[in-house]
This record gives sequence, structure tokens and C-alpha cells, in this order.
Amino acid sequence: MKHRHLTHEEFTIAAIEDIIDRGEVPDWVALITVIRADPYGEVAEKTRSLCERPLFGSPVLRRVLNAARQPRPDGQPPKR
Repeated sequence: MKHRHLTHEEFTIAAIEDIIDRGEVPDWVALITVIRADPYGEVAEKTRSLCERPLFGSPVLRRVLNAARQPRPDGQPPKR
């Protein structure tokens, strides 16, 4: 996603907040893919901290984080 106020495409706090605030489906898919790949990683933790704020997309991403952090169907714990 091209951010209005950023010159990079990394998942910084500002970039994630921008995705939550005005991102479109492909932007959300990219963020959710990173969260699912590493549910306790840096991007997931940044997203979690933003979800504590009253942003429009916060409830959806809280559900994504909770689902990503559940044990996998094969009984294995989620990646840490």
C-alpha cells in the first residue's frame, strides 16, 4: 500500500494504522498473511497494540490475532 505520509512499505506502527484506517482488501490480506505466519512476531504485536485503540478495523484484526494464536488443527501450538 502506498501511504500518504510514508516513503516505505514496511509494517511500521504508522503503516499498520494507515492500513487499518484506510486500507483496502489487498492491504488487509497482506497484513493478515504476515500475522498468521508469525502470530507473536513484531507485526502481530504492533497490530495488537493498535487494536487497543478505537480504530474502525480493530475488531476484525483482534479476531484475526486471536484465531492465529489458537493451537493448530494438527495439535501443534502456533508459531512463536
